Amino acid sequence: MKKTINSEKPLIHHITNNVTVNDCANLTLNWGALPVMAPAAEESAQMVENASALVLNLGTISSIQLESMLQAGRRANQLEIPIILDPVGVGATKFRTDAAQQILSELKIALIKGNKGEISLLAGKTAEVKGVESIGEYEEIAENASLLAQRLDTAVVVSSDTDLIAEGSQLAEINRGHPLMGEVVGTGCMLGSTLAVFAATAKNSGLSLFEAAKTAVYYYSLAGEKAAAKENTPARFKIEFMDQIYLLG
Repeated sequence: MKKTINSEKPLIHHITNNVTVNDCANLTLNWGALPVMAPAAEESAQMVENASALVLNLGTISSIQLESMLQAGRRANQLEIPIILDPVGVGATKFRTDAAQQILSELKIALIKGNKGEISLLAGKTAEVKGVESIGEYEEIAENASLLAQRLDTAVVVSSDTDLIAEGSQLAEINRGHPLMGEVVGTGCMLGSTLAVFAATAKNSGLSLFEAAKTAVYYYSLAGEKAAAKENTPARFKIEFMDQIYLLG
């Protein structure tokens, strides 16, 4: 898969969280893809015309950014460019929740990535979100992920200690990674970028979106394990994690 990414160098258009925008750009580049961050509504739809995937991340959502997302998303849908939605903090405020629901109602989303609380809330279930973090236990998260995937005809990735990937009747678990990944701000956002890179190259790699998502989560988690074997503090781990993504064959 990495060879295909390096060969194609897909452009990944991000309208994303300004807390982690630099990390997402570097991570995308380390996979072998090309990042572009074009949040202005005046150009977002035009920029997506040259992209192979579009990431919409609600981490620092505003009304201006939402309009840009909708414009870029409509153009991406017209061109059949996959959209990856990361509904960061959905449920924390009415505006954030409404923004996510508007995106889902107006755009065809290829893949949704979120934590247990975010995915459960979008599936219409009870969830507790504090800031952008999921709080509480979610014993039915697999059922919720499958319900959301089937309702919206999309793939769903639940980021947790054991990651879940759902699409249609398919459900997979990946129990890899390292706890240090949860000690670094931005690993969730960077997973969204990773999923976009793999979605962009899935077809030419002979993979379905479900298979591409599984592959992305596996190698992303593997890089976390490799990094943690070398560094045991968050700041050093983050640098090593970026390098391990770059070094994956």
